[in-house]
Amino acid sequence: MKLIIRFVMAAGMVIVLASPVAAATRQDDLIPNPARQAVFHRSQASGATVGNLRIPAIGLDETIRSGVAMSVIDKGVAHWSGTARPGEYGNVVLAGHRATKTKPFRDLDKLKLGDLVFMTDGRGFEVMYRVSDTYVVDPSDLWITYDGPTPSVTMFACHPKGSARYRIVVTADLVAGRKLA
Repeated sequence: MKLIIRFVMAAGMVIVLASPVAAATRQDDLIPNPARQAVFHRSQASGATVGNLRIPAIGLDETIRSGVAMSVIDKGVAHWSGTARPGEYGNVVLAGHRATKTKPFRDLDKLKLGDLVFMTDGRGFEVMYRVSDTYVVDPSDLWITYDGPTPSVTMFACHPKGSARYRIVVTADLVAGRKLA
């Protein structure tokens, strides 16, 4: 009996993991930022500290480093070079692991609409964003890095946990910003 239960559970996991995920489609009001650097550009390997990311709902408090080269993502939260900085007009794009290395975005899928995201930049400015959407895309969907009509942050990671088949994406819209004392 235990063997049958284990088999049914394993088969169910295979079906769930193998099932295609309905990927989000590109929104019409997005435009590429001409300053956004290609993934393979040398600026993506900088790794310089550019700020901090704090998301109380999932217990995240991490340094943000410049560039989305794998060497940078392996250290924690990575900022896509050439996308907006916290509080600026445009889309702040952040990447991180969910199941390997430091796994800062391990619980990205647990964020809910309305959860707050706080970011600071290196100049003592803190901004607050509110989660507005969560969706799954194919790894080739670079439109998630494009700018929209309002200031926002886009956080993405591999999906499901332990697989690089898709990307989970969480977006949040700017609510407020303030100078820290």
